Amino acid sequence: MSLACGKKGDPQPPLPRGPNAVKDLAVEQEGQEAVLTFSFPDRLLTGGPLTDLDAIDVYRVVNPSPELTTPRHAGGPPSSGGASSSGLIPLPGASQRREATNVRLAEEAFYAGAERVATLRSPAIAEATRGASVVYRDPLESLFLQEDGPHPVAYAVVSVRRNGERSPLSNIVALTPDIAPQAPELSPPLLGEGSVCLEWTVPRQNVLFQPVEVGGYLVYRRALGDEAYDRPLNGSPIAQTSFVDTTAPYGMPVAYTVRAVLAKNPKIEGLPAEEIFVLARDTYPPKPPARVDVLSEGTLVRVLWDPVDSADLAGYVVFRAEGTSPPVRMNDQPLTDPFFTDKSVKPGRRYRYTVRSIDRAGNLSAPSVEALAEPF
Repeated sequence: MSLACGKKGDPQPPLPRGPNAVKDLAVEQEGQEAVLTFSFPDRLLTGGPLTDLDAIDVYRVVNPSPELTTPRHAGGPPSSGGASSSGLIPLPGASQRREATNVRLAEEAFYAGAERVATLRSPAIAEATRGASVVYRDPLESLFLQEDGPHPVAYAVVSVRRNGERSPLSNIVALTPDIAPQAPELSPPLLGEGSVCLEWTVPRQNVLFQPVEVGGYLVYRRALGDEAYDRPLNGSPIAQTSFVDTTAPYGMPVAYTVRAVLAKNPKIEGLPAEEIFVLARDTYPPKPPARVDVLSEGTLVRVLWDPVDSADLAGYVVFRAEGTSPPVRMNDQPLTDPFFTDKSVKPGRRYRYTVRSIDRAGNLSAPSVEALAEPF
Protein backbone atom coordinates (compact mmCIF):
# COMPACT_ATOMS: atom_id res chain seq x y z
CA MET A 1 0.00 0.00 0.00
CA SER A 2 1.42 3.33 -0.98
CA LEU A 3 1.69 6.11 1.53
CA ALA A 4 -0.45 9.18 0.89
CA CYS A 5 1.33 12.49 0.65
CA GLY A 6 0.16 15.53 2.60
CA LYS A 7 -1.09 18.70 0.90
CA LYS A 8 1.69 20.76 -0.54
CA GLY A 9 1.89 24.33 0.64
CA ASP A 10 3.50 27.38 -0.89
CA PRO A 11 7.28 27.07 -1.19
CA GLN A 12 9.05 28.89 1.64
CA PRO A 13 12.13 31.05 1.16
CA PRO A 14 15.31 30.11 2.97
CA LEU A 15 15.68 31.54 6.41
CA PRO A 16 17.54 34.87 6.42
CA ARG A 17 21.06 34.80 7.83
CA GLY A 18 22.17 38.43 7.50
CA PRO A 19 22.49 40.99 10.30
CA ASN A 20 19.34 42.32 11.86
CA ALA A 21 18.31 45.78 10.71
CA VAL A 22 19.04 48.84 12.82
CA LYS A 23 15.65 50.04 14.05
CA ASP A 24 16.51 53.06 16.23
CA LEU A 25 18.46 55.32 13.87
CA ALA A 26 18.09 58.99 14.92
CA VAL A 27 19.50 62.21 13.50
CA GLU A 28 19.98 65.79 14.71
CA GLN A 29 21.98 68.73 13.49
CA GLU A 30 24.95 70.07 15.42
CA GLY A 31 26.71 72.97 13.77
CA GLN A 32 27.35 72.09 10.13
CA GLU A 33 26.98 68.35 10.71
CA ALA A 34 24.20 65.80 10.80
CA VAL A 35 24.80 63.55 13.81
CA LEU A 36 23.50 59.99 13.34
CA THR A 37 23.05 57.80 16.42
CA PHE A 38 22.00 54.14 16.53
CA SER A 39 22.50 51.01 18.61
CA PHE A 40 25.58 48.94 17.90
CA PRO A 41 24.57 46.10 15.51
CA ASP A 42 24.96 42.89 17.52
CA ARG A 43 22.20 40.53 16.30
CA LEU A 44 21.40 38.40 13.27
CA LEU A 45 17.97 38.16 11.69
CA THR A 46 17.71 34.72 13.31
CA GLY A 47 18.08 36.30 16.73
CA GLY A 48 21.58 34.92 17.25
CA PRO A 49 24.61 37.07 18.08
CA LEU A 50 26.37 38.99 15.30
CA THR A 51 30.04 38.21 15.88
CA ASP A 52 31.56 39.04 12.49
CA LEU A 53 30.47 42.61 11.79
CA ASP A 54 32.71 43.91 9.01
CA ALA A 55 31.29 47.31 8.05
CA ILE A 56 28.44 49.77 8.42
CA ASP A 57 27.31 51.60 5.28
CA VAL A 58 25.76 55.05 5.70
CA TYR A 59 23.38 56.26 2.96
CA ARG A 60 21.97 59.72 2.31
CA VAL A 61 19.20 60.97 0.03
CA VAL A 62 18.99 64.71 -0.69
CA ASN A 63 15.48 66.14 -1.02
CA PRO A 64 13.66 62.82 -0.44
CA SER A 65 10.00 62.37 -1.37
CA PRO A 66 7.48 62.45 1.50
CA GLU A 67 6.59 58.83 0.82
CA LEU A 68 10.19 57.83 1.36
CA THR A 69 10.34 59.28 4.84
CA THR A 70 6.94 57.99 6.00
CA PRO A 71 7.51 55.89 9.12
CA ARG A 72 7.51 52.16 8.35
CA HIS A 73 8.77 48.94 9.84
CA ALA A 74 12.53 48.69 9.46
CA GLY A 75 14.26 45.51 8.44
CA GLY A 76 11.51 43.47 6.82
CA PRO A 77 8.30 41.96 8.14
CA PRO A 78 7.80 41.78 11.87
CA SER A 79 8.02 38.00 11.91
CA SER A 80 11.57 38.06 10.57
CA GLY A 81 13.00 39.99 13.50
CA GLY A 82 13.94 36.98 15.62
CA ALA A 83 12.81 33.83 17.36
CA SER A 84 9.37 33.49 18.93
CA SER A 85 8.83 32.98 22.65
CA SER A 86 8.94 29.25 22.05
CA GLY A 87 12.41 29.54 20.55
CA LEU A 88 11.19 28.61 17.05
CA ILE A 89 11.64 30.90 14.06
CA PRO A 90 8.17 31.61 12.61
CA LEU A 91 7.77 31.10 8.88
CA PRO A 92 6.27 34.01 6.93
CA GLY A 93 2.74 33.67 5.64
CA ALA A 94 0.91 35.51 2.88
CA SER A 95 0.42 38.77 4.83
CA GLN A 96 4.02 38.78 5.96
CA ARG A 97 5.17 38.19 2.41
CA ARG A 98 3.11 41.15 1.22
CA GLU A 99 4.63 43.34 3.92
CA ALA A 100 8.07 42.08 3.00
CA THR A 101 7.37 43.00 -0.61
CA ASN A 102 6.34 46.52 0.41
CA VAL A 103 9.49 46.89 2.50
CA ARG A 104 11.61 45.68 -0.39
CA LEU A 105 9.98 48.19 -2.77
CA ALA A 106 10.55 50.98 -0.25
CA GLU A 107 14.19 49.97 0.06
CA GLU A 108 14.57 49.94 -3.71
CA ALA A 109 13.06 53.43 -3.89
CA PHE A 110 15.51 54.62 -1.24
CA TYR A 111 18.54 53.06 -2.91
CA ALA A 112 17.49 54.58 -6.27
CA GLY A 113 18.15 58.09 -5.00
CA ALA A 114 20.66 57.36 -2.26
CA GLU A 115 24.36 58.08 -2.11
CA ARG A 116 26.62 56.01 0.11
CA VAL A 117 28.42 58.72 2.05
CA ALA A 118 30.53 56.47 4.29
CA THR A 119 31.62 52.89 4.89
CA LEU A 120 32.74 52.43 8.46
CA ARG A 121 35.05 49.47 8.97
CA SER A 122 36.40 48.02 12.20
CA PRO A 123 38.77 50.87 13.25
CA ALA A 124 36.24 53.58 12.34
CA ILE A 125 33.41 51.67 14.04
CA ALA A 126 35.46 51.37 17.22
CA GLU A 127 36.25 55.09 17.12
CA ALA A 128 32.59 55.99 16.57
CA THR A 129 31.26 53.71 19.32
CA ARG A 130 29.98 55.43 22.45
CA GLY A 131 28.92 52.82 24.98
CA ALA A 132 26.19 50.76 23.30
CA SER A 133 25.68 53.27 20.48
CA VAL A 134 27.42 54.29 17.29
CA VAL A 135 27.70 58.00 16.44
CA TYR A 136 28.51 59.16 12.91
CA ARG A 137 28.84 62.81 11.88
CA ASP A 138 28.04 63.74 8.28
CA PRO A 139 29.25 67.17 7.03
CA LEU A 140 26.51 69.35 5.53
CA GLU A 141 28.61 72.22 4.14
CA SER A 142 27.94 71.24 0.51
CA LEU A 143 24.18 71.56 1.04
CA PHE A 144 24.57 75.21 2.05
CA LEU A 145 26.17 76.02 -1.30
CA GLN A 146 22.98 75.28 -3.23
CA GLU A 147 21.31 78.33 -4.71
CA ASP A 148 17.82 77.51 -3.40
CA GLY A 149 19.03 76.73 0.10
CA PRO A 150 19.71 73.44 1.82
CA HIS A 151 17.26 70.66 0.97
CA PRO A 152 15.97 68.08 3.44
CA VAL A 153 18.08 64.94 3.71
CA ALA A 154 17.21 61.38 4.66
CA TYR A 155 19.55 58.77 6.12
CA ALA A 156 19.65 55.01 6.59
CA VAL A 157 22.35 52.52 7.57
CA VAL A 158 23.13 48.91 6.64
CA SER A 159 25.27 46.39 8.55
CA VAL A 160 27.56 44.04 6.62
CA ARG A 161 29.06 40.71 7.74
CA ARG A 162 32.54 39.56 6.76
CA ASN A 163 31.02 37.13 4.26
CA GLY A 164 29.25 40.01 2.52
CA GLU A 165 25.74 39.33 3.86
CA ARG A 166 23.92 42.62 4.37
CA SER A 167 21.18 43.61 6.76
CA PRO A 168 17.90 45.06 5.57
CA LEU A 169 17.78 48.84 5.41
CA SER A 170 17.40 50.55 8.78
CA ASN A 171 14.58 52.88 9.60
CA ILE A 172 14.83 56.04 7.50
CA VAL A 173 15.24 59.36 9.31
CA ALA A 174 14.97 62.82 7.80
CA LEU A 175 16.45 66.21 8.65
CA THR A 176 15.87 69.68 7.27
CA PRO A 177 19.14 71.53 7.95
CA ASP A 178 18.96 74.87 9.71
CA ILE A 179 20.95 77.68 8.15
CA ALA A 180 23.87 78.86 10.27
CA PRO A 181 24.49 82.55 11.10
CA GLN A 182 27.26 84.53 9.53
CA ALA A 183 30.35 85.34 11.56
CA PRO A 184 30.45 88.11 14.19
CA GLU A 185 33.14 90.75 13.80
CA LEU A 186 35.64 90.98 16.65
CA SER A 187 36.93 94.35 17.83
CA PRO A 188 40.54 94.84 18.98
CA PRO A 189 40.90 93.30 22.46
CA LEU A 190 41.33 95.32 25.62
CA LEU A 191 44.09 94.02 27.90
CA GLY A 192 43.92 94.46 31.65
CA GLU A 193 45.60 93.00 34.68
CA GLY A 194 44.91 89.28 34.41
CA SER A 195 42.21 89.73 31.80
CA VAL A 196 41.51 89.99 28.07
CA CYS A 197 38.26 91.75 27.19
CA LEU A 198 36.64 90.77 23.87
CA GLU A 199 33.82 92.60 22.10
CA TRP A 200 32.07 91.87 18.79
CA THR A 201 29.19 92.93 16.56
CA VAL A 202 25.94 91.01 16.04
CA PRO A 203 25.59 89.11 12.73
CA ARG A 204 22.31 90.12 11.08
CA GLN A 205 22.19 87.47 8.33
CA ASN A 206 22.75 83.77 7.89
CA VAL A 207 25.21 82.26 5.43
CA LEU A 208 22.59 82.58 2.66
CA PHE A 209 22.26 86.34 3.37
CA GLN A 210 18.81 85.95 4.88
CA PRO A 211 17.71 87.60 8.15
CA VAL A 212 18.66 85.51 11.15
CA GLU A 213 17.80 85.50 14.86
CA VAL A 214 20.84 84.87 17.02
CA GLY A 215 20.42 83.18 20.38
CA GLY A 216 23.87 83.75 21.88
CA TYR A 217 27.59 83.37 21.38
CA LEU A 218 30.39 80.91 22.11
CA VAL A 219 33.96 82.15 22.68
CA TYR A 220 36.97 80.02 21.72
CA ARG A 221 40.68 80.33 22.49
CA ARG A 222 43.64 78.32 21.26
CA ALA A 223 47.39 78.47 21.65
CA LEU A 224 49.15 79.28 18.41
CA GLY A 225 50.78 75.86 18.49
CA ASP A 226 47.36 74.15 18.41
CA GLU A 227 45.80 73.53 15.02
CA ALA A 228 42.17 73.55 16.19
CA TYR A 229 40.02 75.06 18.90
CA ASP A 230 38.84 72.92 21.79
CA ARG A 231 35.67 73.51 23.79
CA PRO A 232 34.40 77.09 24.20
CA LEU A 233 35.56 79.12 27.17
CA ASN A 234 31.94 79.67 28.16
CA GLY A 235 30.09 76.43 28.77
CA SER A 236 26.79 77.72 27.38
CA PRO A 237 25.99 80.54 24.93
CA ILE A 238 26.02 84.06 26.37
CA ALA A 239 23.55 86.73 25.24
CA GLN A 240 25.88 89.74 25.58
CA THR A 241 28.35 90.76 22.89
CA SER A 242 31.38 90.88 25.19
CA PHE A 243 33.41 88.41 27.22
CA VAL A 244 36.25 88.79 29.73
CA ASP A 245 38.82 85.99 29.72
CA THR A 246 40.48 85.85 33.13
CA THR A 247 42.43 82.66 32.38
CA ALA A 248 44.57 83.89 29.49
CA PRO A 249 48.21 82.90 30.05
CA TYR A 250 50.88 85.60 30.27
CA GLY A 251 53.70 85.43 27.75
CA MET A 252 52.00 82.89 25.48
CA PRO A 253 50.48 84.03 22.15
CA VAL A 254 46.88 82.88 21.74
CA ALA A 255 44.11 83.30 19.18
CA TYR A 256 40.42 84.00 19.79
CA THR A 257 37.29 83.54 17.72
CA VAL A 258 33.54 83.80 18.37
CA ARG A 259 30.58 81.93 16.87
CA ALA A 260 26.91 82.88 17.01
CA VAL A 261 24.25 80.22 17.62
CA LEU A 262 20.70 80.10 16.32
CA ALA A 263 17.96 81.21 18.68
CA LYS A 264 15.72 78.24 17.77
CA ASN A 265 18.55 75.69 17.99
CA PRO A 266 21.63 76.56 20.08
CA LYS A 267 23.43 73.50 18.68
CA ILE A 268 23.70 75.27 15.31
CA GLU A 269 26.87 77.37 15.44
CA GLY A 270 27.58 79.95 12.79
CA LEU A 271 30.77 80.79 10.96
CA PRO A 272 33.77 81.68 13.14
CA ALA A 273 34.80 85.31 13.46
CA GLU A 274 38.11 86.22 11.93
CA GLU A 275 40.75 85.37 14.50
CA ILE A 276 42.44 87.96 16.62
CA PHE A 277 45.82 87.27 18.20
CA VAL A 278 46.82 88.32 21.69
CA LEU A 279 50.12 88.22 23.58
CA ALA A 280 49.35 89.23 27.13
CA ARG A 281 52.37 90.41 29.09
CA ASP A 282 52.45 90.82 32.84
CA THR A 283 53.43 94.41 33.45
CA TYR A 284 51.32 94.78 36.58
CA PRO A 285 53.26 94.83 39.88
CA PRO A 286 51.79 93.37 43.07
CA LYS A 287 50.86 95.47 46.08
CA PRO A 288 53.54 96.35 48.67
CA PRO A 289 53.29 95.01 52.21
CA ALA A 290 50.83 97.10 54.19
CA ARG A 291 52.94 97.18 57.40
CA VAL A 292 56.63 96.75 58.22
CA ASP A 293 58.10 96.42 61.74
CA VAL A 294 61.74 96.32 62.89
CA LEU A 295 63.29 94.91 66.07
CA SER A 296 66.81 96.06 67.03
CA GLU A 297 68.90 93.52 68.91
CA GLY A 298 72.43 94.82 69.33
CA THR A 299 74.35 93.78 66.25
CA LEU A 300 71.33 92.77 64.19
CA VAL A 301 67.94 94.07 63.10
CA ARG A 302 64.95 91.85 62.49
CA VAL A 303 62.55 93.10 59.79
CA LEU A 304 58.98 91.72 59.69
CA TRP A 305 56.02 92.61 57.46
CA ASP A 306 52.47 91.64 56.62
CA PRO A 307 52.21 89.02 53.82
CA VAL A 308 50.85 90.09 50.43
CA ASP A 309 48.01 88.13 48.84
CA SER A 310 48.81 87.81 45.13
CA ALA A 311 48.28 84.83 42.81
CA ASP A 312 51.65 85.27 41.03
CA LEU A 313 53.71 86.44 44.00
CA ALA A 314 57.35 85.31 43.83
CA GLY A 315 58.42 86.82 47.17
CA TYR A 316 59.82 89.95 48.76
CA VAL A 317 62.87 92.20 48.45
CA VAL A 318 64.23 94.19 51.41
CA PHE A 319 65.92 97.57 50.94
CA ARG A 320 68.00 99.50 53.49
CA ALA A 321 69.08 103.12 53.47
CA GLU A 322 71.42 104.96 55.81
CA GLY A 323 71.50 108.71 56.21
CA THR A 324 70.90 110.43 52.88
CA SER A 325 72.13 107.47 50.81
CA PRO A 326 69.72 105.77 48.40
CA PRO A 327 68.19 102.41 49.41
CA VAL A 328 70.31 99.31 48.77
CA ARG A 329 68.84 95.91 47.98
CA MET A 330 69.69 93.44 50.74
CA ASN A 331 68.71 90.05 49.21
CA ASP A 332 69.50 88.80 45.70
CA GLN A 333 66.76 86.18 45.59
CA PRO A 334 63.15 86.92 46.61
CA LEU A 335 62.30 85.95 50.17
CA THR A 336 59.33 83.61 50.47
CA ASP A 337 58.88 84.23 54.21
CA PRO A 338 57.71 87.62 55.58
CA PHE A 339 60.81 88.34 57.65
CA PHE A 340 64.49 89.17 57.20
CA THR A 341 67.47 89.39 59.58
CA ASP A 342 70.06 92.10 58.87
CA LYS A 343 73.37 91.12 60.50
CA SER A 344 75.46 93.83 58.82
CA VAL A 345 74.36 96.74 61.01
CA LYS A 346 76.52 98.76 63.37
CA PRO A 347 75.41 100.09 66.75
CA GLY A 348 74.60 103.75 67.01
CA ARG A 349 73.62 104.19 63.39
CA ARG A 350 70.12 104.80 62.10
CA TYR A 351 68.73 102.66 59.27
CA ARG A 352 65.58 102.98 57.18
CA TYR A 353 63.99 99.77 55.85
CA THR A 354 61.43 99.29 53.12
CA VAL A 355 60.04 96.05 51.63
CA ARG A 356 58.79 95.53 48.07
CA SER A 357 56.80 92.59 46.69
CA ILE A 358 57.90 90.97 43.44
CA ASP A 359 55.88 88.71 41.11
CA ARG A 360 57.01 85.84 38.88
CA ALA A 361 57.36 88.21 35.93
CA GLY A 362 59.87 90.32 37.85
CA ASN A 363 57.54 93.27 38.50
CA LEU A 364 58.46 95.11 41.71
CA SER A 365 55.80 96.77 43.82
CA ALA A 366 56.10 100.27 45.15
CA PRO A 367 58.11 100.56 48.40
CA SER A 368 56.33 99.92 51.65
CA VAL A 369 56.25 102.57 54.35
CA GLU A 370 59.65 103.08 56.00
CA ALA A 371 60.52 101.46 59.28
CA LEU A 372 63.35 103.01 61.32
CA ALA A 373 65.90 101.04 63.33
CA GLU A 374 68.81 102.17 65.50
CA PRO A 375 70.83 99.29 66.96
CA PHE A 376 72.10 99.89 70.46
